[in-house]
Amino acid sequence: MTPSPGSDTRRPSGQPSPSGAEHAELTGDLSAVVGSLHNAYDERVGATVVDAEVQQVADRFIGARIRAFVPLFVRRYAGARLKTHQAQPRSATDRGPVDPGQA
Repeated sequence: MTPSPGSDTRRPSGQPSPSGAEHAELTGDLSAVVGSLHNAYDERVGATVVDAEVQQVADRFIGARIRAFVPLFVRRYAGARLKTHQAQPRSATDRGPVDPGQA
């Protein structure tokens, strides 16, 4: 995933977004789709699951000749898969910063 210049590369959880190697084919408008899917599903299924679903769906369109609709398809298909995904217990890496008063 290639962030636009000056954009924040952190998820709502405070963790950095995946490296460009993990989402090598995800560029442009797709980064906004990935961010919105993380906003919608990180709390329920975890950031790792969101990344995996997005990557699986995006991989289907790597060789697409017309890429204009890829973000729409990724949002639709990955979102549908994430809606039906069972909630996962959050790992320590998905929890974000710890409040010292609650530790």
